[in-house]
Formats: sequence, structure tokens, C-alpha cells
Amino acid sequence: MRILLTGIPSYLQRTVASVSGTEVRHRPYFDDIRTKAELIEQVRKIANTGNYLIGEGAAYSLKAHDVTYVPFWHLARSCGSQDVYEHLNQEFDICVFASANLLRPGYSADLEAEVFEKLNMPVVVMGIGIQRKEGLKENLPAGTLKFLDVLKRKESFFLTRGYFTAEFLREQGMKFVKPTGCPSLYFNPAGMQRSLGALANPDLANAQKIAFGGYLGSVADTIVDAHALLKPTSVASYVVQDEVIAYNLSLSADDHEPVYDKASGRITGATSYKHSEKWQRDHELVVFFDTNQWRNWIASRELCFGRRFHGCIIGMQAGVPALMIAVDDRMREMLEFVGFPYMEAATWNREADKKAYLANFLSKIDTQAVTDRYSACEANFRSALSHVGL
Repeated sequence: MRILLTGIPSYLQRTVASVSGTEVRHRPYFDDIRTKAELIEQVRKIANTGNYLIGEGAAYSLKAHDVTYVPFWHLARSCGSQDVYEHLNQEFDICVFASANLLRPGYSADLEAEVFEKLNMPVVVMGIGIQRKEGLKENLPAGTLKFLDVLKRKESFFLTRGYFTAEFLREQGMKFVKPTGCPSLYFNPAGMQRSLGALANPDLANAQKIAFGGYLGSVADTIVDAHALLKPTSVASYVVQDEVIAYNLSLSADDHEPVYDKASGRITGATSYKHSEKWQRDHELVVFFDTNQWRNWIASRELCFGRRFHGCIIGMQAGVPALMIAVDDRMREMLEFVGFPYMEAATWNREADKKAYLANFLSKIDTQAVTDRYSACEANFRSALSHVGL
């Protein structure tokens, strides 16, 4: 099967130098990341470093086939070229579009509609989901409605992040819809199972090497968590994903001053953000543009904890126990589908003795049930791929 893979990329696509027709040319190196401008540019290119796990999981699930990743920006820019699309339609048998929370009121999928209207091949939309349930049906933008209409009129397959998205797409008239979860869940099943098997341990509430994730620069929640769980002498390690472009975590240096050590992944420049004065622990900020480096770093942690789905999933891929705090509908949909234990943010935030609450929560996890559920979800994902010839 000759597969055109597009949409959210893996970190390997950072080496793409140019695209012409169906030919993608790669550099034998990654762009340097050292200065403030370079760091922000690299985050902006992917929007959220957690997205690299989606692209990586999608690509890995297709490894038995002849796969070419063609950047979506090239497909969009080439919409006026009949020759490019003639070549694409001749060279490939099927298109796989790696996506995330595409169904949301604040995003209009006009370019996606235009691109897929020109592709004369079956389309698999992998990992599609919602951002929030409220107002979705009434406020979905015209471009996204057109995108759905285009795919309804051709041979298309939707592998959704959860049940609500699947139900919504069926209501829109889509013929093949199957909830499978995010493709990042199945990149390393053995690591995921080790992680789940190690989570039902109340002693993890005393862990001091924790990978924290959240929304630093917007709310102080992660700082509160670090103070509640770590000793005064411990260092809080916080993983940045999109905060430097989305949540007002600012780098104080000039654009061309060095702020990042790519060997360690550590942000070395001074930062400023809302609530930063509340820190009462030493802390480090790290950010990764290579998922293998991220996994290697996180493998040295005892626990992954926080409000970022993929910030915890990458720890699970490395076999590290991880517990998520659900903050929105997109997280709940993914967590409820795969059956991972999680805490609601409103409940966790109001707990006075967080360490005791965490220990009690962990002690009640049914390890066999959660690992069995995960194994069933993985089998379901493989079955869905097989059904569409992948």
C-alpha cells in the first residue's frame, strides 16, 4: 500500500528542506536551537511539542507499508497546481491525515476541505477529536462543515479519539467511524503496560523526581502541586510544551541571545510569567523537540504528573507511571475511552492534603482492569487499521 501521510508530523519532519510535487527532500541534520528566536520558532512550527507524539504514533502504525510524509503546508500551497495533484493521485493509493482536536468552534478547516476535495483517493482521518462539547454542533465553522461534507462524499474513514467525537461524526452522516483513541497511545505498548502496572502504588505520593506538566504562565496550579508533593530541598522539573507562544511564558533575553541548552533540553535563559513569584522550590524548565530525547529524560523520573495529556503519555511510553488531572472535554474524552485513571482538576485543586489524597487515590487503582482495558483498546486500533487495509 502506497500511503500519503500528512497532517501533524513526527519530530523527524524537522529535517524537511523542500517539497516539489511528490518528492520530499530532507536535510541530514536538524536546525540548531539555541537562541530565543530559534526556540520560539521551533515551538511555533509544531504549535505544541506534544503534537510530535501524535505524528510519531500515526507514522509508526503504518510502518508495514510504503509511507511518504508530505507536509500539509505543501498540499495547501499546491491547491492551484493541477500537475501536483495529478502526481499525488497517481503515486498514492490512500491518504492518512494525522489530526487532533480539529472539531472546535475556534478553528475553520477551509484548507483541509480544499486539499481533500482535490485528492482522488480514500482518506483516513486518524486521531480526530473535539476540544469542548458545549456549543460544538451549533458553532462549528463553515470551513469545518465543508471539510466534513467533502469527506462524506468520498471514501473516508474516521478513527476518533473517543466516543463523543464518534457519535458527532455519525450524526453528520459519516459512514465509517470508529473510536480508537489517539495514535500516540500505541507507539510502545510494552512501555504503556509497564507504566500502568506501576501506578497502583501509594508510595508514589512521596516521589521527588517528578515530571510536571500544566499551564505555567496562565495559572499557578503546577506550582501549588510542586509545593504539595516535593520537599523544600527538591527540584521541580516542569516540561514546557506551548507556553512560550500560548500562555505568556516569556523569555527575557533579546532574540539572538542564547536561552536553550539542546543537550539537556533545559531553558537556560531568564523567564517571566504570571505567578512565578509564588515558587518556593528550586525549579527547572525543559522543552524537547526530539521525542527520543524527551523519553530518555523522562525515563529517569519516578512519576509523571499534571494537566497535559501527551506530557504524561510520553512518560508512559518510557514505562514511567503517570497520572493525569483532567481539565477539559478533550482530555476527558481520551482518558475515558482508554480507561486510564485520572483525577478531576476541580476535585484535586480543592484538596487541602494533596499528598494524602494522592496516596489514597493510587491505592485504589485496579491494575488488572486498567491494563486489560488498554490491551483491548490496542487490539481495537489494530483491527480498525486492518479493516481499511492498513
